[in-house]
Amino acid sequence: MKIATFCLFWLLVLTAPGVMAQQGAAPNQSWDVLRQLQGGEKLEVEKKTGKKKVSGRFVSLSDTELVIVRKGKKESFSRDEVKNIWRVKPPGQMKRAMFDVIGGGLGYLCGFITAEAVDDEKYIVVVALTMGAMIYGGFVLFDYLISKKGSKRILIYIAP
Repeated sequence: MKIATFCLFWLLVLTAPGVMAQQGAAPNQSWDVLRQLQGGEKLEVEKKTGKKKVSGRFVSLSDTELVIVRKGKKESFSRDEVKNIWRVKPPGQMKRAMFDVIGGGLGYLCGFITAEAVDDEKYIVVVALTMGAMIYGGFVLFDYLISKKGSKRILIYIAP
């Protein structure tokens, strides 16, 4: 009895990961999973032909095609031409706020240093605020670029 229990235990342990992996992959192959998407969600679509991925906002879904908005124009993809679809999640607000605070502090510091270099005292405040605003704007742009790279992609559809 102990030997049978021991063998059954190892059989379950060794086959469980394979069963779990099959269960995890099956939902991604169903086109119906895409029906859960909300309008305006950012998607990335990879077509079977060509290596380029197309990004856009979700508009609608039918049994035969997916429609997204890309660069202000609607673009539709036939179900047969889609290879993979990812949902793109933007980075959290904490990360964005951290970059904004760092950018603002560095912008103020650089503006203050530039203002100190100006000899005329009546222009110090104007130069400091102008330079600070310019550099802060640069870091906000940097934050935008970092957040695009820091987005998480979640695979939601794999063509069968």
